[in-house]
Amino acid sequence: MNRTLIVSLLFVLLWGLGLANRNLTRPDEGRYAEIAREMAVTGQWITPRLNAIPYFEKPPLQYWATALAIRWLGPTPLAARLWVGLMGLLGVLVIWKTGDRIFGQGTGIRSALVLCSSLYYAALGHINTLDMGVTFWMTCSICAFLLAQTENTRWMLLAWAAAAAAFMSKGLIALALPGGALLVYSLWTRDTSPWKRLELLRGMPLFLVLVVPWFWLCYGEHPQFLWFFFIHEHLERFATTVHNRVEPFWYFLPILLTGWLPWTGLLPASLLAPLKGASHHSKTFSPRRFLTVYALFIVAFFSLSGSKLPAYILPAFPAIALLMGRGLHQAARPPTHPVWWALGWSGFLALTAFVLGFPDAAAFLGLHPDVDPDMVSDYRQFALWIAGAAALMAMGSILALRCRKRSLTFLTILSLASLSTVQTLLLGSNALSSVSSASLVVHQIGPFLRQASHVYSIDTYDQTLDYYLGRTVTLVTFQDELSFGLHLEPQDSIPTLEEFRSVWLQDTGAAAFMEPAMFSVLTRMGLPMRILYQDTRRVIVARI
Repeated sequence: MNRTLIVSLLFVLLWGLGLANRNLTRPDEGRYAEIAREMAVTGQWITPRLNAIPYFEKPPLQYWATALAIRWLGPTPLAARLWVGLMGLLGVLVIWKTGDRIFGQGTGIRSALVLCSSLYYAALGHINTLDMGVTFWMTCSICAFLLAQTENTRWMLLAWAAAAAAFMSKGLIALALPGGALLVYSLWTRDTSPWKRLELLRGMPLFLVLVVPWFWLCYGEHPQFLWFFFIHEHLERFATTVHNRVEPFWYFLPILLTGWLPWTGLLPASLLAPLKGASHHSKTFSPRRFLTVYALFIVAFFSLSGSKLPAYILPAFPAIALLMGRGLHQAARPPTHPVWWALGWSGFLALTAFVLGFPDAAAFLGLHPDVDPDMVSDYRQFALWIAGAAALMAMGSILALRCRKRSLTFLTILSLASLSTVQTLLLGSNALSSVSSASLVVHQIGPFLRQASHVYSIDTYDQTLDYYLGRTVTLVTFQDELSFGLHLEPQDSIPTLEEFRSVWLQDTGAAAFMEPAMFSVLTRMGLPMRILYQDTRRVIVARI
């Protein structure tokens, strides 16, 4: 067995570590796991439902895949994260193979090493959101597009099919981002040759065949769906602040810089070098320049958006990895600055571990961790993992530096150390799941809740509760992200406390989930309740 295969298997095993061993957290992990669980249980594959309420914010490709995993593995954390983990890992493989074909043998493996070990890509490859799925399919589409420009236009059929999968993962950005980048590239370079190789006559029908059926069936069940999906969830999300995710224009810059740890030092040259050199007005397609435009366009696009979330710029990371890999392959020796970035990261983690593990000593030095009093013990446990991650990063950096004369060995060691560090941090974060997940609550009182006639969630909704309980709850005076679904099916919730009071008095086998402030309100209303579980953030009661 050759050394490349052994190291690759080591990366695969390391990548899979922790997908099954952490509790799902709210809101995203619980939300997307629960939508898929309800699909798996009910067999209703057209209308996505969260807590049995129509949920049309995103298309269903990831829900379908996760529902199949749940049918295979049961409603476990592994089943919920399996699609995300596979998408992240396969994305690394796509970058590896594309890098070798576009830029020459040796570029691909370097691109893959920096991508799979970058802090942001590795972390989001193990958290159940929709961003890694859309990133993978957009990456496949862009890579096939590059091959269509440099090899054979038949690659464009794969590009269109992957674009359809990206569209079915998260919507219009699957077309808007590559299309906008291609337009900017052509205007800048005056190179219109890529437009002639798009295979529109065959590619667009293929795209529509893969995308339209679900939208048509969904429209048949809920005609208002199209307005909500295309106008509210796309146009209004970008052009307005209706989603209350307002951040400054420069919001993504620190995310980009920290997200590339320990390879942050490679970022400026990787993005700037393709913009220099030969005349921009060339009739020869330049993959490097297109990748640069594509990555920068993604960051600029979301920087202009009225709604910003950290993971939005993840699709730029694989393109940047290709540019980094090419630079590393052409260098006579790898630069040492990734080691210094890694050691700086290690030092920051060590300081964080000290502050969280010894808050009194840290306060004496003027460092005051913003930790709720009831979480001090949990953060102390997490601090041990953070310290371990700091040690792994430091040892890997020193070992890599000793092997700098062997370029690929240097990169491999540093990549393994970085990926191990991210995985250690993710595993350690499970110490905080008593607050971020309902898993502990269900472990303690799950049998009672599963047998209750109804479980009411009053003025709050923990998206992980349904998944761990294996049943939906009845919402009381709560809408939030479910407002559109409740507009379609208002009978699925109880809108006022007075209506709930009448229902509660008659439902002798019921239980209710709420925050402490709401418990005080219901106590003053005189509702008969017996406490089943209580902490500083939630109270669960049974009907007496």
